[in-house]
Amino acid sequence: MLNLGALREFEAGHVLLHQGERSTHVFVLLNGCVKVTATTAEGNLALLAIRIGGEVIGELASLDQQPRSATITTAGRLAARVIQQSDFHAFLAAHPDAALAISRSVGGKLRWSTRRRIDFSGCETRVRIARVLVELSTTYGQQTPEGLTLGVALTQPELAALVGAAEPTVHKIFAELRRLQVITTGYRRTVIRDQRALQLIAGLGSP
Repeated sequence: MLNLGALREFEAGHVLLHQGERSTHVFVLLNGCVKVTATTAEGNLALLAIRIGGEVIGELASLDQQPRSATITTAGRLAARVIQQSDFHAFLAAHPDAALAISRSVGGKLRWSTRRRIDFSGCETRVRIARVLVELSTTYGQQTPEGLTLGVALTQPELAALVGAAEPTVHKIFAELRRLQVITTGYRRTVIRDQRALQLIAGLGSP
């Protein structure tokens, strides 16, 4: 009988995986979200991605047995199943459709990372921020009376890390977007009030 892993709950700020560690277990996120970060060669912290309930994390090291490529930290309360490598491999061997889905997931993450580097090369910070906000709101947004609220609680410093920009620059651009009534912000909360305008700033739509 296949072991689908132990159900675990974690508090906000808990590190699930450390960059560089040699471990091979996998997490299946049931609810909540996590931040994927890595330390660059210059010693800076880069926010690489956000993962939410329904996604699998840690599968790459489980498949290739190489050190973890990033640190995974909970962004709030999180429930997940922790699956050991042997059980994970047995499950994939017994379920070819699941193995194909995992392969597609890994490929999708790599393609997103490549696309992000290409899209961001040569783009001004204002455009990079708009593109990230469009992607986050499209993927994780929740419709509210105020507008499309990001379903992920990110601070402006974290958004700065995600787009590779200086914090003062991000503060200035957010102030401009608020003045244009494209967004409103609160404590760890961003609401997209004008998605169309944001897409135009991101260069993703026609005037």
